[in-house]
Amino acid sequence: MTIPGAILHKTVGGGGRFAFVAVFLCQIVAVAVASTERPPAAQFHVHAGDVIEVAVAGLPELRMRGSVQPDGVVTFPLFGEMEVAGLSTAQLREAAQNQFAHKIYRLRTNDGREVPVVIQAEEVSVSVVEYGPIYIDGDVAKPGAVAFRPGIMARQAIALAGGVEIAALRSQNPAAEASAARSDLQSINVRLAEAETHAAGIATALQGGDHLVGFSPQGLDVSAAQLDQIVHDESNVIQARMADYTRQQQFLKASVATITDRTAVLAKQHKAEEEGARADDDDLQKMIELLKRGNVANPRVLEARRALLMSQTRSLQVADGLLQLNMQSEDLSRQLQHLQDDHRAELMKEAQETQATLAELKVKRDAARERLSLFSSSRAHLSVDEPSSVEVVLVRNTPNGKSTRETIDGDYRLEPGDVVEVAVMAVAN
Repeated sequence: MTIPGAILHKTVGGGGRFAFVAVFLCQIVAVAVASTERPPAAQFHVHAGDVIEVAVAGLPELRMRGSVQPDGVVTFPLFGEMEVAGLSTAQLREAAQNQFAHKIYRLRTNDGREVPVVIQAEEVSVSVVEYGPIYIDGDVAKPGAVAFRPGIMARQAIALAGGVEIAALRSQNPAAEASAARSDLQSINVRLAEAETHAAGIATALQGGDHLVGFSPQGLDVSAAQLDQIVHDESNVIQARMADYTRQQQFLKASVATITDRTAVLAKQHKAEEEGARADDDDLQKMIELLKRGNVANPRVLEARRALLMSQTRSLQVADGLLQLNMQSEDLSRQLQHLQDDHRAELMKEAQETQATLAELKVKRDAARERLSLFSSSRAHLSVDEPSSVEVVLVRNTPNGKSTRETIDGDYRLEPGDVVEVAVMAVAN
């Protein structure tokens, strides 16, 4: 990957020359990539420092988070430890479902009773909610840790670290400043595209949709391949989010329907028990009258009393069961309503935050355009005499504990824990 450089020559005194190397360094985000093919997405694996969230549909109290420890283990209360380091997203989901499936959770109802609930594998969802950082080192403005975002490319991570830079020359070289302004502008355009796509995704989710159809940010200096990838990634996020929300809704609705069916059966039984109790009461009254007339013996009356007592007891038991079912139905209905309200409130809050981010990025974009215009006017005074190159090396720890090193381009997709080393080297003519 090659970036143009320059040597500014100045004649002093009797013809002596001092060469001031003015390297035109542009952040990796502005480097032209020889291949026009979309870079392959990296296969994400869980790393130490990532935060894992596990949720069980219909049981909000079982939404738990845990940080992956250096030994690769994450611990969840009630369910123990899981070895997750090195697992792919699919493997992580399978491991969580195997860990939680068929476990019995004792759900405490509003009346203080405990109801055993068997967790099913399909009710378990898992996601990585926080990632370990990426580390940028070498010839960048701000070496150190950079926050990881799914799909982040090397060029974006280097841009977040301030871009490729030689500080001693940058402060004296308008061309380097122009390069920095150009790369800042392109980085901002990428972030604007991501923010606009996220805003469209939130609007789609608020309308109950789960896919961005025909959406593409307009008026941004971002390649079509990048825009396609941004829209594709956002669509995946929306689909996963809506699938989890729909699964929880369906679970609660199915539970309400089950209780409704049981309530109808108990209601019929209660009606039959009440009719039986009234019949037994009528028999007892008849026996009492016959006893008064001397037509029946006392044991017959006692037997009628016992029959009435038993039928009344059964009627009370069925009535109590009906009351419990009604309470459970009301509780599940409240949970369903809260789920819907919380889902909408969360989306609306995200929409407000995204709009604020868009406004901030637009201000930064305008400022970057002004800087680019200002410093570009000085480029005519500099001559491009010598090229220079930027080498980007990825250092990655493998699941077996070893490290690998490879030279990458700006479109390489990174993983948490990656170390990116940036070096600027002069190239001989």
